[in-house]
Amino acid sequence: MRRVALACFLSALATTSLGCVDPDLGSEVQAIYVVPGSLDELAGDTWLDHPWPSNLRRVDGSPVFAGFPNPKGVAILEEYVTASEGMLDGFSPVVGGYFRFAGAIDPESLPADPVASMGERSSVILVDVDPASPEFGQAHPIETSFRAEAGIYTQDNTLRWMPALGFPLRPQTTYAIAVTHHLQSFDGGAIAASPDLLEVLGEAEPGGATAALAEEYATALDMLESHGARRSALRQLAVFTTSDPTAETRAVAKHLHENVPAPDFITRDPWRVFPETGYVEYRAEYGPSPNYQAGTLPFSVYGDGGSFNFVDGSPEVVDTFDARFSLTVPNDPACPMPPAGYPIVLYAHGTGGSFKSYLSSGIAEDLAKECIASMGVDQIFHGTRPGAPPTTTGIELLFFNFQNVEAARTNGRQSAIDEVQRARLFTERQAVIPAAVSHTGEDIRFDPDKVMFMGHSQGGLNGPLYLAVDDSARGGVLSGSGAVIAITLLEKTSPTPSIADLVPTVFLALIGDEERAELDIFHPAMMLAQSLVDAIDPINYARLTVRDPLPGHSSKSVLMTEGIAPDGTGDSYTPPRGTEAQAVAMGLPVQEPVQHPYPQLDWGAPGPITVPPEGLVGNLAGGAASGALAQWAPEGGDGHFVVFDVAAARAQAIAFLKALAADPVGRLPAP
Repeated sequence: MRRVALACFLSALATTSLGCVDPDLGSEVQAIYVVPGSLDELAGDTWLDHPWPSNLRRVDGSPVFAGFPNPKGVAILEEYVTASEGMLDGFSPVVGGYFRFAGAIDPESLPADPVASMGERSSVILVDVDPASPEFGQAHPIETSFRAEAGIYTQDNTLRWMPALGFPLRPQTTYAIAVTHHLQSFDGGAIAASPDLLEVLGEAEPGGATAALAEEYATALDMLESHGARRSALRQLAVFTTSDPTAETRAVAKHLHENVPAPDFITRDPWRVFPETGYVEYRAEYGPSPNYQAGTLPFSVYGDGGSFNFVDGSPEVVDTFDARFSLTVPNDPACPMPPAGYPIVLYAHGTGGSFKSYLSSGIAEDLAKECIASMGVDQIFHGTRPGAPPTTTGIELLFFNFQNVEAARTNGRQSAIDEVQRARLFTERQAVIPAAVSHTGEDIRFDPDKVMFMGHSQGGLNGPLYLAVDDSARGGVLSGSGAVIAITLLEKTSPTPSIADLVPTVFLALIGDEERAELDIFHPAMMLAQSLVDAIDPINYARLTVRDPLPGHSSKSVLMTEGIAPDGTGDSYTPPRGTEAQAVAMGLPVQEPVQHPYPQLDWGAPGPITVPPEGLVGNLAGGAASGALAQWAPEGGDGHFVVFDVAAARAQAIAFLKALAADPVGRLPAP
């Protein structure tokens, strides 16, 4: 009854005078904040009567998406909401949430930028309130936006916020997000806290559900006060705990090492040997390579499965397969096999490529000139892999597969596990090309301590996951690699039909430019999609790669390449904003010359660096690693391919791998 009365009050407030307390002071606008008796009360038009995210919206620690607005009855959205039940162990560290008001606010009273959001006079502030966190008590930068008009999926008078791009929240960490009295109404008036929030804050006598929240929020409120946000100054509040998107991938990688034998070259079929100028190519198969995805390959539609196979909380192998490969070995008198064997680069191709892509691109030849072996394999859904379609048409949609969220959030992780197992060929099995087929007449060995990685496009998405959860590689080169799935959904325009075109039409049934205009990175559908596929997003693995590696792991040296013009365009396959966000999250500086400065450079991201002629050693992880984001202007083609098309970009990438083979700290060569 109380909630109904409050709703009526807010409705009246929104449609009349908005509670003008003094014409000279502006109109007072009521914040909408309800503590529901049941989560069933938060659905459709009332879905945001309580803020999102909020720990109050969990069942057994998992966020409840039931009630998510679906005004057009889109089947895919229904499937996403259904699939989400019990799927996550917290809220997304990448996307933020929403507060609603009964009237319009003044957008000028929002923080001017993420840096301003951390100030004591910020009208919206996000604080780490987890006593177990190394960042306990620290404010975190956020981006904000206000939408006054209602859209198809968005309600009117909604304040949207998210962690600043490139600055994801810590996993399994509790945060408080608050709106303070510094926020003003549309004409400069005050924002009033709701009766329920006043009870939660202790500004009114709490009872029932509000009393429970008041007790639960005590630590959070104390932390907010330390940032100048007193209880009496709060107008909206949410306390939420983030998920750990990397947890399952880490568990599967650990299970693989402990339970699956290291692979070996398979000799049931004759090796195929192709002498070339500068190198000799060997083709065969290796195995076993474990598949942890349960269901019916290639997991085309919802209901076909595709999630990792966990039984009683532990991963289990579904089946194994043998993978074909191409491996090149230097064939030059200047490159005799070192005593420990050749350094080797594991190459992962892009969508539509094959195990031979590193040959056709010339990467194998370039590495052979530097006395480095290299190896290509078929990526998931390619070539002879189980479930691969007969042609490359449609592989893109199978890999990202937003028609089946279980596969969408797992295909990239399985690909990373494939790389973990492939590396074990050399680090554990120490497999050799046998003398019987070797062009030298002797076993050809590979140095188990000098494994490196190079991934392009799809391989550039799998690579960060592999480098984060496994310690077999010293580091590598990431080309056409990007993060933040929400950006991909909005801005990926190649190949056709593009994901950016399919999302508003197929995924959301938005018709015409007017309906599509509401779609942006703050959109509820982007929040939902990002939350569910966080587990494959490189943004969540970035800190584990360089800045904060797993216990016992080393920081990796990483060179990222980005094809971008001064106007910010360039790569139509991997949106530049996603590449830059990933580099920032990894802690990579951008090397001079900078083609396109990105806003994070003003928000606390590592600033531009000038690489001296002799190169730069140990500029990352306190001297333990080297690397940067290298921006290159496209030369006549799509910026996605600059590492192949631009001679200087290609030369720097090869030299980076050569230096990494020589020293685990690596060296960033001059561009």
